[in-house]
Amino acid sequence: MLSFHNLIYNNVLRPIEFHLPIVSSTNDYAKELLVSYPYVLVTAQHQTAGRGRKGRAWHGDYGANIYASVGIRHSGDVTTDELSAYMGRGAQSVLRVLRKHSPNAFFRLKYPNDVQAKTEQGWAKIAGVLVEHEFQGSRCTSTVVGLGINVEQRVFPDNITQPCTSLRLLDVGVAVSSLLNDLRDVMAELMTRPWFDVHETWVQELDMGSKDIRIAETEGTWKFVRIASDGRLIVRNVVTQMERTVTDGDTVRYQD
Repeated sequence: MLSFHNLIYNNVLRPIEFHLPIVSSTNDYAKELLVSYPYVLVTAQHQTAGRGRKGRAWHGDYGANIYASVGIRHSGDVTTDELSAYMGRGAQSVLRVLRKHSPNAFFRLKYPNDVQAKTEQGWAKIAGVLVEHEFQGSRCTSTVVGLGINVEQRVFPDNITQPCTSLRLLDVGVAVSSLLNDLRDVMAELMTRPWFDVHETWVQELDMGSKDIRIAETEGTWKFVRIASDGRLIVRNVVTQMERTVTDGDTVRYQD
C-alpha cells in the first residue's frame, strides 16, 4: 500500500509523498511518478536495486535506513548551473539533518556525493546522494535526487570498497521516521534557494582547500583549485602544476 499527500508548510511547498514498503529503486519510482506529478518524495523501507554513482549497488537492511528520492518536473529551460545545484541541495540537506540529531558527532561532505562521519578508525561513509537528470534532446525535463542514510545498519557487505558506518554504530539512537520528516522539510526549503546560494554553501562545506587529493588510477597528488558553477572540480598537480577537471568517471580520495 502507498499513501500520498501534499501541503504548504511555513510558506514552503512540500512534495507529494509516496511511502512504500519495498521498491526496486526510489529514484526509478520517482521518475515514473513525475509523468503525472510535478514534485514528489518517494520513500521505502527497502530497495531491491538501490544504486549509487557509476552504477554501484547501495546495500541496506529492511526498515533500517533511509531510502528516499525527491523528484521535480521542470516546466521550462534549466541552466547547467541550476542543475548542478541539486547535488548541493541533497548533500546539504543530509548534512544538516545528521548534525541536528547527532550534535556530538562530526560529519563532512566528500566531493561529489558522499557524507562521511568521523569514527575511531577514521572517516567513514554514512550517507550518499545520487542525482539523475532526464532529458528530451538538450532540454532537461526532470531531476531526481536520491538520498540514502545508514541509520540502524550494523553490518556492511564485504564487497564495499570503503569504510562505512551508521548512526547506530556511532551510538546515536533516532527513529528513521523522525529523520525522514526533517529531511523532507530541509530539502523542501533548499529547493527554494537560488542555485548560487546553494553552490556557495556546498563549496564551503566541502572545505577542500587544505586537502591533498588523489584521483583513482591517476598518478600524483592534486590540490583543490575551485569548483566551477556547473559543479565540476578543478584540481592542480602539486609537482607539474598542470590543472585538470575531475570528470564523472573519476573517483576522488582525500589524503587525511
